[in-house]
Amino acid sequence: MTDTLTPSVRAWLEGPRYAVLATLNPSGAPQITEMWYELRGDEVIFNTTEDRAKTRNVERDARVSLLVSQRKGEPTFQSTNYVRIDGQARKIADGAKGLEDILSLAERYDGKEAGERARAGYSKQRRVTYAISIRKVYAKGV
Repeated sequence: MTDTLTPSVRAWLEGPRYAVLATLNPSGAPQITEMWYELRGDEVIFNTTEDRAKTRNVERDARVSLLVSQRKGEPTFQSTNYVRIDGQARKIADGAKGLEDILSLAERYDGKEAGERARAGYSKQRRVTYAISIRKVYAKGV
């Protein structure tokens, strides 16, 4: 466990892996969502719509955990390596910038053409981007 990204953890996170984000519901129960992410500097960003439970949860209680454990195309639960990040999420973009962020993520995961095809669907949504300020990093096999 560390409080910074080591070079090997940074390399792990730079790949197009899927992540599971955990936020806290009002009851204190966890709410988890599989999602895309991107490493930006020393923070991890994610994008969602304004009307989702994770958005309401983060706005109420910014504590989150993100588990990154598989590459795109790998069967679920086949990886024994993972990185878990605990931190605080804060809104960094909405509106046009939030839309551009989700299009960038779509391109990162599905390629440039797929990202452009997604524009019509995403442009009808109110998108928001959050950055996770990292407090703790747990890594296994990375």
